[in-house]
Amino acid sequence: MKSTALERALRAQIRLLETTLNPATARGYRGVAAHFVKYLRDRFPEVTRPCQLLRDPHLLGWLEDLWNYRTSRGLPLKSATRGERVIRLRVLLEMVWEDAADPPPAGLLRRSDVPRRQYPLPRPLNTEDDARLRQYWDSATGMLDSALYLMRLTGMRIGECADLEPDCMRDLGGGQWSIHVPHGKPRSERWTPVDDTARALVARLAFLRELAPGPSPGYLLPRPRGRAVLLSGMRAALNKAAAAAGIAGHIVPHQLRHTYATTMLRAGVSLPALMRLLGHHNANMTLIYVEVTQQDLHREYHAARTNPRYAVPLPPALFQVPPDNGPQSLDDLLRAAVRILDLRRESLPPGRNSKTLLLVCRRLHRIRSLAAKILPGEQAEK
Repeated sequence: MKSTALERALRAQIRLLETTLNPATARGYRGVAAHFVKYLRDRFPEVTRPCQLLRDPHLLGWLEDLWNYRTSRGLPLKSATRGERVIRLRVLLEMVWEDAADPPPAGLLRRSDVPRRQYPLPRPLNTEDDARLRQYWDSATGMLDSALYLMRLTGMRIGECADLEPDCMRDLGGGQWSIHVPHGKPRSERWTPVDDTARALVARLAFLRELAPGPSPGYLLPRPRGRAVLLSGMRAALNKAAAAAGIAGHIVPHQLRHTYATTMLRAGVSLPALMRLLGHHNANMTLIYVEVTQQDLHREYHAARTNPRYAVPLPPALFQVPPDNGPQSLDDLLRAAVRILDLRRESLPPGRNSKTLLLVCRRLHRIRSLAAKILPGEQAEK
């Protein structure tokens, strides 16, 4: 079938984008353009030029078709996938509007057309399933089972685990070790602390790598048939391990990452540290990964009530006055006054009041020094 002027204009912009985008992103643009062109041919065959495009009915009809689109499994597209397709077609139409001889009208797709991304609820394994799965992996010695166990102990993504380097372990001294996690997503490269179990798993994978036929250079996990086959094998091994451990239902590798995040949070790891462990740059994303149950709320509440972090012991001089009036007693009172003012100053925001309290504290320090020199008797403690 002969291509139309609109198809040629879209292809020209995609060829321009291919000079700077990676192949996977370029394929996404080609797929969106093909879907849009097919929609126009089926519904509006008279539209052949960019200038003939209208927001209503052409683009609004395509958005409705995208909403009703079903995958090969009969499931609708996720909001994130639909949003990516809308954004890519919007970029292509804006580029056609700038370069085409017969440009389409501006604003065919708007920012409000991009669906709001719906984040899934946390999916960590429950405590019982996690314990059964770890017990199964404790006795397993296969390469894929060891790799999955390493993912559970480090919170790595499946792609990050597949791309581990043979020398990924680093000795930090003092019995502390870290594993180098490569780029799984942009700016996600990191060093993750590991325990002795994770070190043993890496050593086992390095040994199995030497036994594998033709290990892939540069990677800890051999991939003689390619990366995609390795990832597919890891997913199948996880389902097999779940069935052997007596876990009902289908689980995916990313649930191991959610389980790691939830376990670290319950163990007392702070949110900033958990962000670094997971390779996140947004606290909102980290909060999506963790699950806080009612039992977690009660535990944190009672811990805060019994041992509050803000409780600061007050100096004894605040409650009782020494019985004697000697130089040492005067020095104790001055020192207690300085401590009280310091506590008050630290609780205030930076400003004039805080600066005034600082000057008062310095004046009291000067008074202590002078009192130690002019009062007779025992020297005041400095």
